Amino acid sequence: MKTNGLLEVMICPAVLLQIMQLESRGGPSEEDRIKAQQSSDMLREHGDILLYGGGKKGECADLFNRTAHAIAVLAFVPGGVELFGHRFESKRLKSLC
Repeated sequence: MKTNGLLEVMICPAVLLQIMQLESRGGPSEEDRIKAQQSSDMLREHGDILLYGGGKKGECADLFNRTAHAIAVLAFVPGGVELFGHRFESKRLKSLC
């Protein structure tokens, strides 16, 4: 599936910021994990808004921020997660993007 190039460019720094915030708190909490799961459900239902825009005012931005947070949470699992050709792994923070 072809994605919006702007999303690919903007997600990396947003995820890095989220990883740094999570690290400053000692890593993801159970609440962060639950929020990431909820974000997954939202993306399944409204991912087209994230990719192509539209929706209610602020909905795309909210989805973007929730997605960045969910990816950041996944970056703390062993091996991290790969997306848009980048491996997001908290232990490799400086070499992500």
